[in-house]
Amino acid sequence: MHTTSHRRAMPWRTMKLLAAALAALVAGALPAAPAHAAPDYAQGVTAVDATQAKVWFTPTVPATLVDLHYRLPGQGQQDFRMTKNGSTWEKTVGGLSAGTVLEYWFTYEKSGPLYDTPHFTYTHGGGGGTMVATPVFNPPGGAYAAAQSVTISTATAGAAIRYTTDGSTPTASSTLYSGPVNVASTRTLKAIGIKSGLTTSAVATAVYTIGGGGGGGNGTFPVTFVNNTRGTWTNSQVYVTFIGQVTPGQWSYLKADGTVTRINHLEETAPGHLVKNGRNYANMSFTLAQASTVTFPNRIEGGRIYLSLGSPMYIPISADDRGWGGPDLLNPADPNADVYFDWYELGYAYGQFGFGGNTTQVDQFGFPMTARLQQASTGYDQTVGITQTRAQVLSGYQAGVGTAFRGLANQYRIVAPRTSPVFKPGGAQANYLQGVIDQVWNYYTANTWTENDHGQLYTGRVVNGVLTGTKNDGTSFSVPKPTTAQVFECSGALAVPPPANDTTRAVGRDFCAAFNRGVAQNPNTADWFDPAKYYPAGLKNDYAAYFHAISLDKRSYAFAYDDVNDQSSVKIIGNSNPPSLLTLAVGW
Repeated sequence: MHTTSHRRAMPWRTMKLLAAALAALVAGALPAAPAHAAPDYAQGVTAVDATQAKVWFTPTVPATLVDLHYRLPGQGQQDFRMTKNGSTWEKTVGGLSAGTVLEYWFTYEKSGPLYDTPHFTYTHGGGGGTMVATPVFNPPGGAYAAAQSVTISTATAGAAIRYTTDGSTPTASSTLYSGPVNVASTRTLKAIGIKSGLTTSAVATAVYTIGGGGGGGNGTFPVTFVNNTRGTWTNSQVYVTFIGQVTPGQWSYLKADGTVTRINHLEETAPGHLVKNGRNYANMSFTLAQASTVTFPNRIEGGRIYLSLGSPMYIPISADDRGWGGPDLLNPADPNADVYFDWYELGYAYGQFGFGGNTTQVDQFGFPMTARLQQASTGYDQTVGITQTRAQVLSGYQAGVGTAFRGLANQYRIVAPRTSPVFKPGGAQANYLQGVIDQVWNYYTANTWTENDHGQLYTGRVVNGVLTGTKNDGTSFSVPKPTTAQVFECSGALAVPPPANDTTRAVGRDFCAAFNRGVAQNPNTADWFDPAKYYPAGLKNDYAAYFHAISLDKRSYAFAYDDVNDQSSVKIIGNSNPPSLLTLAVGW
C-alpha cells in the first residue's frame, strides 16, 4: 500500500472555526492567537518503510481537529486533516526516498481557537546515521506453546523504546520499555526507538500466537482487530462476533480467549445474556477492550466475523442448536436494524484447502473496513477494503449514483438493491432494468450469442424467450429471461437450481455480472471481460459501480456474482497452510 498526496481546499470545519475566531477578535472577545502555542503538544515523524513516514501529533488538551501542512523538495504545500488514533493524530506521507527532507507544521484546535506550530524538518532514512535503529524483539514473533518473556532492544545507544501490546502504533507517550514483556496470550507487539536529536525509528512489529498456530504445527492463526474510528468509538464499544462451522455441520462461536463454543439456545437465558425488544439472545460477542488479537481455529466453514459499533449483535439460535439467524435487512423489526455493523467472510481448513476471505457489500455497507491477509512463508500480503471515512462514503454515494439508488442509504447503512423492497416485484423500481433486459433478449433473438469465458466457449440464441445453446464441451444450457430483481439478486433465471446443469448456471452467472456491470447490451462480449469497460453511463447497478470506484484496487463484492472475471474482494492463499496474520481494521 502507498499513500498519494493531493492538494485540497481548507476543510469546512477549519474555515468555520477560523471565521468564529476572527469574529471574536473583531468583537474584542478573544486575545490574538500566537503564531504557535506554548509547549502543549508532542510531535514527531516515524518511518514506516522506504517510501513512507507517519507524522504524529499528541496535544496535551484534547483537540477537535489537527491539520498537517508539509512541503517536499520541488513540490507545493500540501494540507491534510489528520486522523485521530486514541489521543494522537496521525497522517502518513508517501513519495519519500532516503535523504528526502520533509518540512512540516501543524494547525490545531485548543479550547476553541486555532494555533499554528513552528515549522519542523524530518530527513527520511536518517541520512548518515541520524535515525534510531529499528527495535528488535527476542524471541521473534511466531507461534509458541507457552507464554514468552520478550526483550526489546535497539542498536542505537541511549535510545528509549516505547511499545504497545494491542497492535496500535506506538508514539512518544506509549509505554516506556524497562524490562522483558510477558506475553501470556496472543498479542501484537509494536515498538519504536526515540532519542533526542535523532529521527524516530521505523515501527517494529511482532505477532505472538500463544498456544499454537500462525503457521505453526496445528494450523491455527492470529486475527488482529484495529480500531480506526478516529476516536468516535472506544475499544469497549467495538464488538466482534464470529460464527462458523469449526466442526462440519455444527455452528460455533469464538470467545475472547480464543476458545470455540458450540452455539446453544440455552445461553439465551444464561447469566449475562442479551435482551432486546423483549426477546433474549445469547451473548456471543466480545469487545476489542477484552481482546484485540485472538487465535482462530484450524478449520472454518461458512465463517462470518461480524463487527459492530456501540452494540453487540443479536443472533437468535434455533431450538435444536443447529442453526442461527443472521440480520434480516428486509425486516424493519430485526433487532440489528438500528445497530451499526459490517462483516468479513472466510473459510479455511488446514491441510485441506487454503484460506479464503473477503469484505462484502453484497447486502449492505455499514462502515469502512480493510482486511489485510499475510502469510510470511510465501510473502503473501494483500489488503482489500475501503479507506475513506464513513462520511466521505455516504456523501460520495449520494453524488455518485442515480436517483433510483439514493434512497438506499439511511442512518445505519446503505442497503444493496438486492436487499431493498424498492427493486423487488411491486417496488417503485421493480422494472428499473427492464428496458436493457428486453434489448438484450431481442438482440439475441435475431442474432447468435457467443462468449469466450477464459477459454470456455458458449454459443446460443433466444428461442421462445429462452436463451438456448451449447458449450464447447457439448453440454447444453437453457436460460430464461430474467427480471430486474433477479439481476440484482443473481437469482431465479440467472441461478437455475438442479436439475439444471453447471453450464446453465455458468451462463446465467455471466449474464448476471454483465447486466450489473452495464455491458450485457454490448454485442462484443469481449467487453464482458474487460474491467475498463465496466459501469459506463446508462442503466446498470449504480450501487456496485460506486463501491468498486472507492475500494482498494477497485475490488469489491458488491453483488453475488462479482467474482466473475476476478473483480471481487476475495483473497485466497494458494496453499492449505494457515495465514501468518489476518488484520481487520474498522473505520468511521
